[in-house]
Amino acid sequence: MKKDWDKEQERIQQALSAARSSKPAYGELYPFLEALFAIQLAVKKELKLGPRDISQRLVETKWSEGFPLLKRWEFPVDIVAAERVLLHMEEHIPAGNEALRIAHSAMKQALSKQAENKKAVWESFMHHEWEPWEEWVDTTGVELASLVFWSRAGLRPSIEWTAEDLLRRFALPAGWVKGYCPVCGSLPALLFLSGEGERRGYCSWCGSEWGLYRMQCPHCDNRLHESLGYLYAEAEPLYHVHYCQLCKTYFKQVDLREKLDVTYLPLEEWTTLHLDLLAQQAGWKQPESPSPIVYAEGAV
Repeated sequence: MKKDWDKEQERIQQALSAARSSKPAYGELYPFLEALFAIQLAVKKELKLGPRDISQRLVETKWSEGFPLLKRWEFPVDIVAAERVLLHMEEHIPAGNEALRIAHSAMKQALSKQAENKKAVWESFMHHEWEPWEEWVDTTGVELASLVFWSRAGLRPSIEWTAEDLLRRFALPAGWVKGYCPVCGSLPALLFLSGEGERRGYCSWCGSEWGLYRMQCPHCDNRLHESLGYLYAEAEPLYHVHYCQLCKTYFKQVDLREKLDVTYLPLEEWTTLHLDLLAQQAGWKQPESPSPIVYAEGAV
């Protein structure tokens, strides 16, 4: 897979520099995020993964019928790379974040005690409807969100690599405007506007991007204008929270058309946490990452 890794690293650094200046409230997070993005990029360059075996005909059939190419647990994983991310990040955990430190220790101990089952430990976190990792990880006193964060941090390079490889080999049809990712069927972590005002989603699981309707709830696919709305803070007119009155969920959206700074979407997820607070205080819910249209029992 051809990729300009140096250019990607430069883009990350430029985005971090701009964020430090424009969003100083997240100051204590930036050293942690800088280390995380750097190690994820470093291991991604050296992944030992082969292309996912899938035919052109099957791809076309899946997309034409509204199916994603893979389910979340079907992504191959380089467990050496995943553990490298985990171990590297130990020294970068913010001093005051005890929950993150405890979860890191639990994950590290599980991998040490289950040396012959490391693949199963990592793969247990690729499911969502139950918690199979409890077979391997002692979760006593561990915050679930922090534990899931560490697992996803380690898995993310492998997952992104496969998604990028699939979209490089198979051109996504322009007609795909589902609320969920065409590669893995997950909901967007962020929505953004670009170009001539096209609305796009950034996948919460594999980092893929795809187009959506301007008026559409990704969670329930509601397109009734009168039941869709948004709110925002006057100090940040390029950032909106879009909500759906039918399913009561919300999604964050950034307008990149007038944003002068370099944008790195994984960073935007973190530096828009205040929008999550704004939305939740207004009574809207953050949906789970797997799209219910794809992953609910009896779904597509």
